[in-house]
Amino acid sequence: MPGYVCPECGLDYDTISPSDAAVAIRTMPRRYRSSIAAALEDDADEGLIRRRPDESTWSALEYTAHVADLYQLFTTIVRRMFDEDTPTIAFWDPDARAAEQNYNGADPVAVLNHLDAATATLAAAVERVDADSWRRTAKFPFGERDLLRMVRNAVHEGSHHLRDVGRSLDAARGR
Repeated sequence: MPGYVCPECGLDYDTISPSDAAVAIRTMPRRYRSSIAAALEDDADEGLIRRRPDESTWSALEYTAHVADLYQLFTTIVRRMFDEDTPTIAFWDPDARAAEQNYNGADPVAVLNHLDAATATLAAAVERVDADSWRRTAKFPFGERDLLRMVRNAVHEGSHHLRDVGRSLDAARGR
């Protein structure tokens, strides 16, 4: 599906090369840490990072934990798509996962450390893919996708949810 541009955040998938993807993925922990650390400086009791703007919108901590879990999943996806011929890959329901893993009750340091580790392994998996393998495909509940699109999607998830973290924090601050 060439030409996808996120209507909400404006990220254009076609502008992300494989090498750019690995670099962008590696920047995510620093960027998330910066947002979470600033909120903790403003509010040491962690209320800002745990406050949901409304019942249907996650807190900054929940978005951060979600991206860490997604990056762990994307590592598996990239490895399987690289190593297997057209694997079938399941996705979990993000809201169910957030509840099961108690994202909002998690320790912020543990969440950020999980994001660090998940990011490092995902970037390494992306860097392992050779030029001839980017068109390898897998079957997902939402349709067949190639490896390049899934890596671009990983970048999008990190970038898009970083905006969500900022919006959740702004709402928690009453802005």
